[in-house]
Amino acid sequence: MIPHISRDILEFHGPEGTGKTEMLYHLTAQCILPKSEGGLEVEVLFIDTDYHFDMLRLVTILEHRLAQSCEEIIKHCLGRFFLVHCSSSTQLLLTLYSLEAMFCSHPSLCLLIVDSLSAFYWIDRANGGESVNLQESTLKKCAQLLEKLVNAYHLVLFTTTQSIMQKASDSAEGPCSAFSHSRDAHVDYRPYLCKAWQQAVKHRMFFSKDDSKSHTQFSLVSRNLKSNTLKTHFFIIGESGVEFC
Repeated sequence: MIPHISRDILEFHGPEGTGKTEMLYHLTAQCILPKSEGGLEVEVLFIDTDYHFDMLRLVTILEHRLAQSCEEIIKHCLGRFFLVHCSSSTQLLLTLYSLEAMFCSHPSLCLLIVDSLSAFYWIDRANGGESVNLQESTLKKCAQLLEKLVNAYHLVLFTTTQSIMQKASDSAEGPCSAFSHSRDAHVDYRPYLCKAWQQAVKHRMFFSKDDSKSHTQFSLVSRNLKSNTLKTHFFIIGESGVEFC
């Protein structure tokens, strides 16, 4: 469903509560599960900048995915999972600089996740004063370093960003125009992160939810930024995690 070839950079974008982090749990579980259980049996590094990561939630999803859940198998799965917390864009940058040694010593580490890349946007804006260059300086370095790591170590990178900027409703052109032609009126996107990140990302996925049904249904619109092709998928979130409709 979600393209994940090596050296791919993907962004999950949408308001809070639209299933972005749940989708990351889904992808993480798929990676760290053993091949005998339908997983990829590779290592994952998860950088949590929102301090929202829920280890018990990941374990619950793993338990539901395993044909016969036992503590030993769960431990082996979690042995392929690495969690790092960052509380500022500067700490994120320093963390990324330190990762090269880890990728060298862990050749099966294939998936890098940053949840979320926009966590420090307003803090960086305030610290940068009126200078846009100063506001974006650290994130720009982070974006460039992420792209370098992805290419050097053949990684797949997933990040999340929050919908904190809204497109003017009467605008007929701009980044959202392609979606108007596709009748995806619910997609409302305006780039606000630095240009270095906008140039690095290859796929952007727009998350939304529909509360009008008996069970909340979520949707994602996947856009390949190179070919400008669109695909729409629907899913629900249960105790066992993401389930596609």
